[in-house]
Amino acid sequence: MRNEFDLPLKGIKVVEFANFVAAPTAGRILSDFGAEVIKIEALGGDKLRDMAQYEGIVGEEDKDPIFTATNSGKALISLDIKATEAKEALLKLLKDADVFISNVRMTSLKKLGLDYENICDEFPRLIYAHFSGYGLKGPECGKPGFDTTAYWTKNGALSTWTVADSFPIKPTLGFGDISSGSSFLSGILIALLGREKTGHGTFLSSSLLSNSVWYSSLGLISQQKNVGKPQINDPLRPSDPLCHFYKCADDKYISISDNSYDSDLEKFAHLFGIEQILQEEKFSNLTLLHETDAVKELTELLNSIFLQKSSEEWIAFLERNNVACEKILSLTELAEDPQVSANSYVEKLEFKDNLQVTMPMPPIKFNNYAMRAYSSESQIGKDTERIFKEIGYTEAEIKDLKAKNIIR
Repeated sequence: MRNEFDLPLKGIKVVEFANFVAAPTAGRILSDFGAEVIKIEALGGDKLRDMAQYEGIVGEEDKDPIFTATNSGKALISLDIKATEAKEALLKLLKDADVFISNVRMTSLKKLGLDYENICDEFPRLIYAHFSGYGLKGPECGKPGFDTTAYWTKNGALSTWTVADSFPIKPTLGFGDISSGSSFLSGILIALLGREKTGHGTFLSSSLLSNSVWYSSLGLISQQKNVGKPQINDPLRPSDPLCHFYKCADDKYISISDNSYDSDLEKFAHLFGIEQILQEEKFSNLTLLHETDAVKELTELLNSIFLQKSSEEWIAFLERNNVACEKILSLTELAEDPQVSANSYVEKLEFKDNLQVTMPMPPIKFNNYAMRAYSSESQIGKDTERIFKEIGYTEAEIKDLKAKNIIR
């Protein structure tokens, strides 16, 4: 890490009243680049802390890689927000805050008097950033939303990507959440920049569903009936056989990608020793390839060719011939990939009991700005006393709140 004054967001204060993954991801990256992020957890902690047992992975206080991934560097305080004293403490935190992040359902925030309309006059410069499952309007606005429901099942991916008549693919844990949280961060930064020009804060919202639609943009456009047609994932009838996945002799799959079927056909035909297809019109362009169903013939031919060599042999051959290609990795392999490591896209972090875990890094690199180092500290309420003292509570008052089980 460079000098702390090189942290570009130093001086920005964020109060995060959010759990699970999407909204806390935005808070995590703000913290990485210097913001003071104070995370408010319930007395029992963020429900993300329970995820380890559901996934059958390591997870306990100060030894919880999943929780750390979205909460590293934050000050952690714990309180019972339903208690009047706890709400008063939250409002004290907001007095000099720049950003308030929450994914608590809006109906609950309104009951607590913590919705934007109730507090915007008191905090006119505050950026109020709300994240939900399905958005703030419409028949589903009150539904609980999770990565697997509000993001994946709505966006068409599970039907479009899955081979017909097979079980839907299972996305990896938190994929939709983290992609959504990263775009949520963009909104927060836009609002902070806008405040520099206007002098006032704003309310902004995002959701898993809105991100699901956004990241499906090109597919959503191309598969509307008046634009194109719905695509079926048929492994023997890809849209372009020269931009497809093939199984190799070592049972590993690789992907290959042409720039354009029409312009690259001759090159690929020579590379794979199938020059005979250049003599048949049905192979000459993608339109004829699909109209005549020659796509199946060509794909089966390529399937048989790729089975003749290992994935490593094919990668070496194709790269020598300037063909875009890559071996399909498992997530286990990704953690040790040399290209990933060379660019510092991951970092080794040591947890208690000498547990070393390869942790993902935010996907942005700066030349002259610093990032905070990863921290594995994750005890519930580890910073409650310090933060409460900073906003004016005495030791006696803190002790009393603890005795009443209002803070932890």
